[in-house]
Amino acid sequence: MKYPIPINMEYFFFEKKTDIDFKTKISQDWFSRQEKNKYMDGYIEFINKHWKLYQSIPFIKEIYLCNSISFNALKKDSDIDLFITTHKNSIRRARFFSLLFFFILWLKRWKKIRKKFCLSFYVTEDHQNLYSINLPRADVYLNYWLAHLIPLYQEQLNSWNIYKKNKRFNITMPNHPQRFCINIWNKVYHWKSKFKKRLEFIFWWLPWKALEIIISSVWIPILSLKTKRLWKKWQWIIVNNNMLKFHEDKRPQIHLMYEIEHKIQR
Repeated sequence: MKYPIPINMEYFFFEKKTDIDFKTKISQDWFSRQEKNKYMDGYIEFINKHWKLYQSIPFIKEIYLCNSISFNALKKDSDIDLFITTHKNSIRRARFFSLLFFFILWLKRWKKIRKKFCLSFYVTEDHQNLYSINLPRADVYLNYWLAHLIPLYQEQLNSWNIYKKNKRFNITMPNHPQRFCINIWNKVYHWKSKFKKRLEFIFWWLPWKALEIIISSVWIPILSLKTKRLWKKWQWIIVNNNMLKFHEDKRPQIHLMYEIEHKIQR
């Protein structure tokens, strides 16, 4: 994509200062820029096996693979992170049905992590601009994260809406082709199954929209307590009508550690 590649490898290991040679550690279980990850083929085969599921979850517009798999950084016990965009005003129904379906099929991350799907990042189709959660100073990670999104399912063929909505991305990465370009050889699935169409027809109308309010009212007090607990551990979550983000966000911690080390070096 002709964007600069970070070369300071030591910052990827800031949490554990060890005497292990970086090249040895990377070759064992970490990411590589040159070689295909040794676990990739097994994960892609597993992901492609469940293609009917992606076409059957109501109120979902697009599903992207992200994080470790899209950065060629799989480990033997990695989970599969998904970034999901939903129909407008339907984010909680989309999450409810996705959790239900993945749980019934025993695919949702729970106690077991390996080859389980992590459903922890949802946005509505009209709020796909992620720069609203950008760190206050230069957030390089968000740019690379967006560039490395890999589509798994799209209702409409070749929509690439995520790049159209994040216009600031065009400035930070002007050479990016504004479409999916990281290839791990997974299949991209499109269109809706008949089952999905029927569920959306049933649950779209006004009485069923009450589900959005009910789920929200139940979760707000729970999440309020959880947010306070996670804040003490340098973890953040975002919960509103347009975004649900439950990932452990290490960016502020990494940014702070980088600033401290940079000051020490000076």
